[in-house]
Amino acid sequence: MIRSYLVECYWPGVTTATYAATVDRVAATALPADRGVRFLDSLLVPVDEVVFYRFSGQSRTDVEWACTAAELPFQRILEYVTAAPTPHPA
Repeated sequence: MIRSYLVECYWPGVTTATYAATVDRVAATALPADRGVRFLDSLLVPVDEVVFYRFSGQSRTDVEWACTAAELPFQRILEYVTAAPTPHPA
């Protein structure tokens, strides 16, 4: 079963340039197919000096492995669930 994970990185002094370079590095990191991990996207919250990366994968351990391979300075990996509003006829 594929799950969704949010990786939290507290990053004092992060700049948009450093953030963008890290996103490129994470995207370029070769993730073995047998691990089943996929980098989805990320967001920077400059005022809090925190970056969140979203991954999908089979386990938290696999996502942790991918983050370590990409040299991400993460503090936490959290499983999350998404929901979208149900469309209503106009």
